[in-house]
Amino acid sequence: MTRHNEYFPQSVPHPGIDLAEKLEEWGWGPKAFAVRTGKPEKTIAAILNGNSGITADIAVLFENVLGIPAHFWLNRQSAYDEYVARLAAGM
Repeated sequence: MTRHNEYFPQSVPHPGIDLAEKLEEWGWGPKAFAVRTGKPEKTIAAILNGNSGITADIAVLFENVLGIPAHFWLNRQSAYDEYVARLAAGM
């Protein structure tokens, strides 16, 4: 089935890249951010490295700490997940 008027980017970055940029902007490392969110540093590092996704509960924690709405993080994760699924399906 041919789809019209749909945009499929060449690549979609993992939301951990956005998080890394924000942490750098604020001068925070993974450990400092982990303390602020109450999550293990290992969890934060996995997100930053693109080895773990952002769940709804983590998105809410990020909103509470960074002031960036949870839906931003969830939308970025959803876009990344769709991109990975399309790659896997050969699309």
